This record gives sequence, C-alpha cells and structure tokens, in this order.
Amino acid sequence: MIRFISRHPVAFALAILLHIIILLGLSYQNFMTPDDNTIKVTLTSPDENAVDQKNTVEKMQPMKTTLLDAKTVQAALDKVKQQEADKKRQQQELAAQTKEEKRRIALLQQQKDAERKKIEQAKLQAEAEKRKAEEAAKLAEIQKQKVEAEKQRAIAEAEKADKAKQQAMLAEKQRQEAAKLVAQAESQKAALQEQIKKHSEEKKLLEQEALKARLQKEQEEQEAQIQQQIAAEESKKREQAKAKELQNLKEVYVNSIASNVRQKWRTAARISDKAECVISITQTPNGMVSSVKVDHCNQFANAQFRKDAESAVLRSQPLPQPPVKEVFDRNIQFKFKP
Repeated sequence: MIRFISRHPVAFALAILLHIIILLGLSYQNFMTPDDNTIKVTLTSPDENAVDQKNTVEKMQPMKTTLLDAKTVQAALDKVKQQEADKKRQQQELAAQTKEEKRRIALLQQQKDAERKKIEQAKLQAEAEKRKAEEAAKLAEIQKQKVEAEKQRAIAEAEKADKAKQQAMLAEKQRQEAAKLVAQAESQKAALQEQIKKHSEEKKLLEQEALKARLQKEQEEQEAQIQQQIAAEESKKREQAKAKELQNLKEVYVNSIASNVRQKWRTAARISDKAECVISITQTPNGMVSSVKVDHCNQFANAQFRKDAESAVLRSQPLPQPPVKEVFDRNIQFKFKP
C-alpha cells in the first residue's frame, strides 16, 4: 500500500478527496432523509476506487438535494488531472532542457578540446618554424664565412697574379738592359774600329798587314768574347725570367683549379674547419679528370671529407685551361681546405 501511494500520490490524493466529498454529501443527506436511504461508504484501494466512485455516483443520482453535485466533483478531478498533466509536461520539458543543456555542454567541451588541440598544434608548428629559422641562420652564417674566405683567397690570388705581372715587367726591364748592353758593345766595337783606323794611320810605316791582322784578330776575339758574354748573360736572364714566369703562371693555374674545386665543394656532414688533405689529379689536355686521389690528410679530415673532396673534383670538370701551354701538367697536386 505504501509503495502504491509513493508511486501514485496524485491518484491517492484524488481518491481521498472524493471520499471526503461523498462523506460530506451523505452526511447532509442523512440529515435530510430517512435512514432507509443511507449509503454505506468504505475506503478502498485506488484501484477499487474507480468502480466504487462510479457506483456511488450512480446511487446518488436519484437524490434531489446534495451538498456537491457530480459536475463539481468532475471539475475538481479534471483540475487535479490537469495539474498533474501540467506537472508531467513541465517535467518532460525540464528533462528535454536538461538533455539539450547536456548536449550543448558536451558540444562546448568538444569545441574547447578542439581549440586546445589547435593551440597545441600551432605551438608545435611555431617551435618547428623557430628551429628551422635558427638552422637557416646558422647555415647563412656558415655560408657567409665561406664567402668571406673565398673573397680572401681571391684577393690573395689577385695579389699573386699582380706579383707575377711585376716579375714579368722586371724580366722585360732586364731584357731591355741586356739590349742596352748589346748596343754598348756595338758602340765599343765602333770605337775600337775607329781606334784601329787611327792606329793604322799613325803606323803606316809599320807592318800594316800584320798589325791589321793582329788587330782584326783581337777585335774578333774581343767581339766574340763580348758577344758570348752578352749572349750567355741574356740567355741566362731570359731562362730565369721565363722559368720564374712559368712557375708563377703554374701556381696561378693550380690555384685556379683548387679554387674551382672549392667552389664545387658540397657536403651534408659536419666537417671541421681544420680539415685538410692533399688532392692529386690526373687530367687530359681538355681538362677532363682521369683519376683523383685524396691523401696526406690531417686528423680532422674523416672519410666523408675525403669522399666529398673527390666528388668536388669530379664536379669541377672540365678543369680550367692553363694561361699558356707550357704550364699544362697532366698531374696536378694541391692542398685542399674548404
């Protein structure tokens, strides 16, 4: 019974109210009518109330005078039912609103989680971009240092070429001085001839033929000696100047090859700035590499350095042509330090 009341409180209240109304009506009827028309009323369960209510109302219909009629009772019942329906509708609306609010909160949470993931992703991307920018700055600094080093090498090579030019100018000056000596010798020869002429005139009485022959012989020997000295000196100077010039030109030629190899240098490994090796190249007359050897490396040059140096030589093909054919050499050797 208690469980039924807890499950159907409104129905139970309606049943109690209906019984009270009926009791009040019956009491008033008993007061107005004889005892034979008395109707007994008992409290029953709500399930039995439906039948009892109908029978009771039917029995009360013949009464001409009652405290409350059936319409009033029905109106009260309808009002209570309407209140129950309104309450149920409000509970349903509240449940729907609660469900919608839960859905909205869940949606907001999903949006919040998505926004948080988006922020975290943006943060990770920003950190990656920062690292990328730092790496680019490091590479730019390394490239800047290489460009500066290449600039210094170019300046040094230009100074060496200028020095070779000055030495060539010095050789030309020495050649001119040698020519001047030759001219002086010719002048001396003319003076000697003039002297011989004077001697001939002064010593007409002497054995002109013998004197002439002796003087002629002395003149020829002196001239030959002078010519030999001049020729030897000039030849020596020419050979020295030419050798020096060729040596300078060869250095320039080898340096141009080394510079070209440095320009073609590429590496993905971390190489020490102190790494250094000797590169030996065998080439054809048209500058194509027949063989390349990288050895005599210091402790900072690893296997990757030697491999990248060899690749730089192969990428430099064809090698620069010599300024003159005399300085061409099939075998070229130089120190390589990128």
